[in-house]
Formats: sequence, structure tokens, C-alpha cells
Amino acid sequence: MLFGIFKSLDEKVEEDKEKLISMLKSCDIKTLIFQMGNNEPISNNIIKKQKRDMRFGSTDSPSWFAFRISDELSDKNLKTPLIQLLSDPTFSDYKKYVLRCLSSLCVNTKDFELFDLLISNLKQMDDEEMITTVLSRLDELKKPKNLNIDYLKHLLINGNYQNRIDALRALKNCEHSDIEDLLLQEFKTSDQHTKEMICATLRSTGTKKSLDILQSEFKRTRSNDLKHFIESAIEEINKQENSSS
Repeated sequence: MLFGIFKSLDEKVEEDKEKLISMLKSCDIKTLIFQMGNNEPISNNIIKKQKRDMRFGSTDSPSWFAFRISDELSDKNLKTPLIQLLSDPTFSDYKKYVLRCLSSLCVNTKDFELFDLLISNLKQMDDEEMITTVLSRLDELKKPKNLNIDYLKHLLINGNYQNRIDALRALKNCEHSDIEDLLLQEFKTSDQHTKEMICATLRSTGTKKSLDILQSEFKRTRSNDLKHFIESAIEEINKQENSSS
């Protein structure tokens, strides 16, 4: 009997989430942005489930789902209205989410003009969370040699710990010839976690030039986690080298 009640509540929660997803997929961009900042429980059923399980989940609020929907934005017609929202005083508290939407649009439409705009905005702020929110989406973007990535290099060399991690993610899929040397230089003096992130970036930016340094670190380190990242980088670099030869 009790099991039936619990199951019924779980089913209602899933139904509430499906309704929310449907609404987010069909709503206008302003509504989506507002929901990206909505961390309240989705419904009374969610609240009941939280009390029952004595646990709060990341998917209990509209924000989590709104972020996932924003990741898929690809309508080029959204570019102008989103840029206009950056200077709209009623959206000043939502600028982080507007920039996140623009970042997703930049990646999904390969809009390098948007990349420059995003970087220009980040240069004017020191809000760590906002920088992370924007840069975390740029890892998928192929960055050609003529794209200005000086800001990302600056964060990697001179930024705080979180800045460096964010920059490493954003430097993935970068075609600039000097990036590999910069990454290897940072690798030699970085802590273990940063080394792991450098390895993740070298998967898409490294060449056989990286192999000796990575193999030496593999032999030296006692960390199985770091060894895993090194092996993954070496495997991908070898794959790329073999395909291009």
C-alpha cells in the first residue's frame, strides 16, 4: 500500500517535470532566461518528495532544466534580441543567463562574432561565477587560428585557480599553434587537478610534441586519476597523428 503511494508521488513528480520541459521548449527567450534563475521547487509534489526522501536534488528546480534547454539554442534570430537584453536594465540581475544563452548560440551556430562579443563582456567583469557560466560552453567551439584568444591565455597564466580551469576548458578545440607550448609549460608547474584539465585540453590541441612530457609524468605520478587523463590524451593525440599521416 505504502509502495503504491510512493510510486504515485514519483509518477506525479515526473509528470510535473515533463510539463515544465514542454513549457521551456516552447516559451519565449525572456521566459527561459527568467527560469534559468528560478531555483524554487518545480511543484508541490516535488516538495512532498523532498520531505519524504529528506533529500534535495539538482533537478528539483526549473533552473536545471532551463540551462539544459539553453544549451541547445541554435536559432540565429535570437542573436539580436539577446544582445539587446544585455543593456536592458530589467535584465541586469539576469545578465549571467543572457550571456550563457549567447554562449550556447555562439557554439551551436559557429558565430565567431558572438565569441568576440562574449569575451569583450567578460573582460569588463571579475565575477567568477559569470566567467565560468560563459566559458564552460565554449569548449565545443572550434577556434580557428585567426580568432583572438588572448583573454583565455591571460586567464590561464594570470588568473586565479577557477579562472585557470575555466580557461583550460575554453581552450579545447583551439587551432592556434602556440597553445600546445603554453599548455605544456603550465603542465610542468601545475597541481594534479590542473594537470588533469590540461590533459583534457591536449586531447584536441596536442601533437606528438606532447608525448614525451606526458609519458614522463605517467611514470612519475602515483595518481591513478592523473594516469587516466594522461592515457586518454596520449591515445587521442596518437589517433590524430595517425589519421593525418
